[in-house]
Amino acid sequence: MGKSAMGRPLQRRIVLILGLLLLITTPLEGRNRRKAREAFQRALEYHQKVLARPLEDRTRGQYDRAVYLYRLVLDHDPTYGGCDDALFAIASIYEERFERFKGERSRQQAIHFYEFLAREYPLTKFRREARQRAQTLRSPPPPPEPEPLPPPVRSGPLATVTEIRYWSNEDYTRVVIQLDRETEFLKEVLSNPDRIYFDLQNARLESELERAYDVNGVSLERVRVGENQPGVVRVVLDFENIFRHSVFALYDPFRIVIDTRGPQAGAGVPDQTVKTATAVINLEDGPSKREVTTERPVAPSPNLRGELSLTRVLGLKIGRVALDPGHGGRDSGTVGPNGLKEKDLVLDVSLRVKELLEQRLGTEVILTREEDEFIPLEERTAIANKEGADLFISIHANASRNRRVSGIETYFLSIAPSADEREVASRENATSQRNIRELEDLLRKIAQGDYYEESQDLAHVVQKSMAETLQAVRPHWRNRGVKKAPFIVLINSTMPSILTEIGFISNPSDAKYLTQDEAREQVAEALYKGIEDYFRALGSAPAEAAETESARR
Repeated sequence: MGKSAMGRPLQRRIVLILGLLLLITTPLEGRNRRKAREAFQRALEYHQKVLARPLEDRTRGQYDRAVYLYRLVLDHDPTYGGCDDALFAIASIYEERFERFKGERSRQQAIHFYEFLAREYPLTKFRREARQRAQTLRSPPPPPEPEPLPPPVRSGPLATVTEIRYWSNEDYTRVVIQLDRETEFLKEVLSNPDRIYFDLQNARLESELERAYDVNGVSLERVRVGENQPGVVRVVLDFENIFRHSVFALYDPFRIVIDTRGPQAGAGVPDQTVKTATAVINLEDGPSKREVTTERPVAPSPNLRGELSLTRVLGLKIGRVALDPGHGGRDSGTVGPNGLKEKDLVLDVSLRVKELLEQRLGTEVILTREEDEFIPLEERTAIANKEGADLFISIHANASRNRRVSGIETYFLSIAPSADEREVASRENATSQRNIRELEDLLRKIAQGDYYEESQDLAHVVQKSMAETLQAVRPHWRNRGVKKAPFIVLINSTMPSILTEIGFISNPSDAKYLTQDEAREQVAEALYKGIEDYFRALGSAPAEAAETESARR
C-alpha cells in the first residue's frame, strides 16, 4: 500500500507529460512554431538593447514595444518552449515600468502575467519566483515620507516685498509683486481649493504692507501674503477656477508679474456691434425734424498676406482704442539737444490722436496717462487689458548715437533679430540686455498667440501712413519700416498691439521740427490715418469716416 501511494505522484506527472506531448503533436489551427521562434528571437534582441540603456533613459514607449514583441510569441504558438520565458519577461517589464513611473495599471498587469504564468505553465522554471513577485506586488511597501525642504540659503540682506498691485476685469487679472531687489522664487499650483502660491526666497515683508487683497474677479478671488517661514515670503492667489496663467519677471525695480485669464478671455470687452442706424434729434425743432444717418456694413478685406485671419473671418470690430504715451513723471525718456523731452512730446501727440479718433470715428479712447506722471510698464498693459481695449498703440520718440539718423519706424512684439532692434527695446524697456534675453522663452509663446498676425498687420498699416504723410513735409525722413522687438509694454496684451517711434529727437533738425505745434498736428494726423485704415480693413470704419476723409482730401 505504501509503495502504491508513493507511485501516485509519479503517475500523475507521467499523465501530465503525455497530455502535453499529445497537445504538442496535435495540429492546432493557426499555430506556427517557426514564426513563434523568430518572434522570440526578435523580442529577446530588442529587450536586451533596452536593458543595455541606463535605467533612467528607458522610456514608456520602449517598454511597450518590448511587451508587444514578446506577446507575438504566444500569438504564433502558445505551446512553444519559449512562451514561459516570454511571459516572465512581459511581467518583469511591467514590474519595472511600475517601479519607474508608478502607474497602477502597470502594477496590475505585472501581477496578472506573473499569476498567469504560474497557473497556465505549471512546469516552468519561473513558477515559484513568479508567485513570489506577484505576492510582493499585491502588497507594495508604503512610499517613503517626503524629505523636508532644506531651509533657504541666505546670502546678503533680505529682499523686501514693498508693494502688491492688481488690475482686474471680468476675465483678466494682472498681479504685480514688487521687491526692492532681485530674489529667487518658487511657484506651485494646487487644487481643492484652486490656488497658486509663490515662495520668495531670502525675503521679508515691509511692515506696513497689507496681508490680504480682495480682488473679486470672476476667477481670481483673493491675494494673500505672509512670511511662511523665516526668510521666506509666500504669496497665495486664491481662485474659484484656474484657467490660464503666465508669469515673468521685470527689473529696476524687481517685479514678479502674474497674468491670469478666465475661461473666455475677451468676453468682458464692451459690445462691439456696429449700429445699423443712428438717430439725431433736435429737441428745439420738435419731434418732426429728425435726421437719420445709416452706417453701411463693410466686409473686412484680406490682410497683407492676402489672407483672412480668424479676427476677420469672425467679423470682429474695434470698439475701444488704448493709446499709451511713453515714459512720464521721473522717466523723461529721450531728451533732444534743444531740451525737448520725449515724455512731453508723446503725451501731446497722443492727446491729439485721441481727439481725432473720437471726433471722426466716434471711437472710445483710453489713455494710459493723461498728464506728466510715471506709470510702470506692466501697469500700462494691465490698463488696456482691464478696460477691454481692442487696439493698443504705444507712442514713443527715438534716439541714436548718430545725430544725423532720422525717420520713423513701428514695432510689434517678437524676438528682436538685430542689434539695432535690441538697442531700441532695451532703451524703451529701461532694462538690461540680460532681462530681454530672459524673456525670450515667453515671447516665443506669445508670438504664436491670437494677436500676432493682426499686430503685424496693424504695424504695417500705421507705418505706411506715417511714412507717406510725414515724408510729404519732411522729404529727408527715412521710412525705417516695420520691425520686431521684445517690448515689455506689449507683453501679454490681449489685443493687437504695436509701438511706434514718431521721429528721432536726437537729430537737432528733427527735434526743432517736433517742437512746433503744426508738426505735432501732422504727426497726429499720420497716426490717425493709419488707425483709420486698419479700422476700414476690419470693416469697422463707419461710412461717415470715409466721406469725411474724402472731403478732407
